[in-house]
Amino acid sequence: MNEGMTYGLALIGAAFGIGLIVLLNVAMGWTRLQLDSAAAAQRFLMRDVMGFRPGADAVLTPDRRGYLCLETDGRRLGLVLARGDKAVVRALVAGDVRSVQAQGSVLTILLHDYTLPRVVLDVGRDGQAQDWAQRIEAFVRVPTRSSRTEARHAESA
Repeated sequence: MNEGMTYGLALIGAAFGIGLIVLLNVAMGWTRLQLDSAAAAQRFLMRDVMGFRPGADAVLTPDRRGYLCLETDGRRLGLVLARGDKAVVRALVAGDVRSVQAQGSVLTILLHDYTLPRVVLDVGRDGQAQDWAQRIEAFVRVPTRSSRTEARHAESA
């Protein structure tokens, strides 16, 4: 048997194995988590983030796959995302957000988190996305003293 045929058989075997695993997952009841209500999303936050107290300022996306909430004192931003059959939970503080942008009803948040670098949420209404973008601006990284000094030197040059 030549080398090309060996690689071809290995490729066919791998594709067959992956297909079998997918079929097994479907047969076993592959599920997708949905956040049934704001209270359900808040339970994830309170369970996973020590001392988090959700405030009244919150939004649950219409597809029930994302939730944003300011803590009662406004120091942390709670984020819950339904991913597969699990929930990804983050409590963001000032400096955790790289940037935020609202375009129409879509809110895009870039984080300083290599496991969750980008979050895109369709909050349902244009004005609501703009309001949340303004709130989240408070969590964007504040420039350090050294970077401000470097910026002043660059301006004077």
